[in-house]
Amino acid sequence: MDTRLPPLFATDVPSHRRQVSRDLLLVTAITIGMFLFSVVFELREWLTDVTHPLEPYQIDELPLTFAALALSLAWFAWRRWQQSERELRLRVAAQRALVDREKELAETLAENRLLSQKYLLVQEEERRNLAREMHDELGQCLNAIKLDAVSICELSKGAQPEIERSASSIVEISNHVYDVVRSMMQRLRPAALDALGLRDAVGDLVDQWRRRNANVTCGFESEGDLSGLGELTNITVYRLVQECLTNVAKHSGATHVYIGVARTDASEVQVTVRDNGRGMDLRARRSGLGLVGLRERVEALQGRMELTGALGAGMHVVAHLPLADRA
Repeated sequence: MDTRLPPLFATDVPSHRRQVSRDLLLVTAITIGMFLFSVVFELREWLTDVTHPLEPYQIDELPLTFAALALSLAWFAWRRWQQSERELRLRVAAQRALVDREKELAETLAENRLLSQKYLLVQEEERRNLAREMHDELGQCLNAIKLDAVSICELSKGAQPEIERSASSIVEISNHVYDVVRSMMQRLRPAALDALGLRDAVGDLVDQWRRRNANVTCGFESEGDLSGLGELTNITVYRLVQECLTNVAKHSGATHVYIGVARTDASEVQVTVRDNGRGMDLRARRSGLGLVGLRERVEALQGRMELTGALGAGMHVVAHLPLADRA
């Protein structure tokens, strides 16, 4: 940020002093010139002769009155000059303080963005570790329980119907719990993002959403090279699409949804989510944190998110993520 003061406040002190000296010399020269003019032309006597016939009207007192008025105006101008100089100093001090405050705010904002990036990395790493632990520990235990229940079911088949029914129930519950755990692991850390890359991971997310919401037409398009965007950018794009699709399913009531992920150039990737649902009043106060969290994710990467829409007109979300210095 440029902390230099504007030219109006960058006073050249030596030049200012030279101007004051010249003005004082000019005042002195005018005073001496007026004195010599009065001596040569006897101006005082001439004024006396002119105003003497008007003495009954006290017109002869006007010269002194005008002299007092001139002195008063000079004093008034001097006071206004002092006041203007004081206000100028206060304005300069206020502008310097404002520049310093803006610099501090810019530094704080940069620190907060860096902290947000670190937080997102730590959060995603914890999610990845938790998903891995659930897969390795809970998944294996559920498989063991299911295999034991299948064995019991086979051994008791026909001979002990009650045990067979109980074992079959355990198998069904194990399958249900495993499906729930797998869904939780998918939400914690999408395995497709690590295995397939961003384009295919978002495509897989859209395909799964289509299967759960068969009554909604959902289109997905990708453009440009989406490889090598970096961990933070990949997970931000994925979470953005995921949260938008969740909002469509829960609140929108839309029949058509469009998802677009495009690398517009070497320095930016753009995510577009558009639906024809019931929309929302963007000026109304919202209690949910989904869009707020998405905006924070995008701004943490120094990007911007544009949200447009109205009641009955659907929603249109566009996120611009810069790719500069992304590994």
